[in-house]
Amino acid sequence: MIVQSVLVDRALLAEALPNYELGEQLGAGGFGVVIAGRQRVLERPVAIKVRSETSAEAKTAFLAEGRLLAGLDHPHVVRVYEAFEKNDLCLIILEMLAGGTLTSRRAGLSGEAACAVGLAVAEALHHAHTKGVLHRDIKPANVLFDGDGVVKVADFGIAKILDGSAATASALVGTVPYMAPEQIIQGRLSPATDLYALGGMLYELLSGARLFGALPTYAYQYHHIHTAPTAPPGVAVPVAEVILRALAKDPAARQPSARAFALELAAASGRVYGPRWLARSGIGLRLSDPVRDAATSPTAARQPSQPEPPGPGPRPEPAAKPAPTPAATATPAAPAAAKAGPSSKAGPAGETAAVPAGALAPTIPPAHASPRPPAADQDGRRAAAQPPPPSPPRPPAAPRPGAP
Repeated sequence: MIVQSVLVDRALLAEALPNYELGEQLGAGGFGVVIAGRQRVLERPVAIKVRSETSAEAKTAFLAEGRLLAGLDHPHVVRVYEAFEKNDLCLIILEMLAGGTLTSRRAGLSGEAACAVGLAVAEALHHAHTKGVLHRDIKPANVLFDGDGVVKVADFGIAKILDGSAATASALVGTVPYMAPEQIIQGRLSPATDLYALGGMLYELLSGARLFGALPTYAYQYHHIHTAPTAPPGVAVPVAEVILRALAKDPAARQPSARAFALELAAASGRVYGPRWLARSGIGLRLSDPVRDAATSPTAARQPSQPEPPGPGPRPEPAAKPAPTPAATATPAAPAAAKAGPSSKAGPAGETAAVPAGALAPTIPPAHASPRPPAADQDGRRAAAQPPPPSPPRPPAAPRPGAP
């Protein structure tokens, strides 16, 4: 990973943080820069998120992220120690995570480990959703590990706060390979938006293939809206079904909440890997009792009969049936699935940025079944749609006894 060089006046930063020792730069991007640090009195390692802002609106938004994170008290969410402004610098002090990102670990993950990561992220999202917060950028780079291997969801910098009213995206923000259809068209957002991204991430972790392959941005946008995903190759059916449900085009067809997703994935993983799969995963987990029980019981129900509400935000609504559009009639060929690993080059599609929606039709087609293929004959070939062959001619009748 190439770390962008961002200039920070370290003397000004040191003056703003007299209680901290400053270390090396850990990362940079459109949000600013992250620097390693150590709290002097407690001798606690920290990550210092720094942004130099000139507008009052930008300062308010940045500090709102700090307050937002500080209110999310969950073992699978990155902890915030403090957030403030000083010397025209906006500063957020976060816990230091020494275990790296999911991006750096995904190549060696077992199936059990990938599903365990999915449970941890779903539990973190459930907590955020109950607080009225959407993440909107779930991806491997935003899933981190502490020194004990505990999963932590990070970077709520583009989170959306729900207040019970209709929430819509004011800009196309996120990482395109993991974006939900409604996010791409800047439509109505709900907790189901985060579940789509989680489903796409698990598809990649378990199969080694990125959803829809390695594509340019505009092609990802098209396929997220118009192309039904195929089952993740090499993934057991119970787990694949959970993932494909989360990837439904219609938000209302996805799991009703992140907790419901976690319960489904936990039960499916238990049936596939056995009741002791969590212990074999090697992932640090702090699961709720219902999810842990579902994961360790091979007879757990596939779906919760009474799913918990996703929180104070709006519920997903069924997508309206789209009218025919030029974009819908010129369907590009579906790409072959590309292996996704540390050496994969996502290009512009892998960056978090506001990107134009292009000429996509602003509709989300409702989920529907694909046409059923013709039945296979005894040789395993598909029967062609053609008239049946003519019947063979009858043999001549045998002569009667005594006939000339």
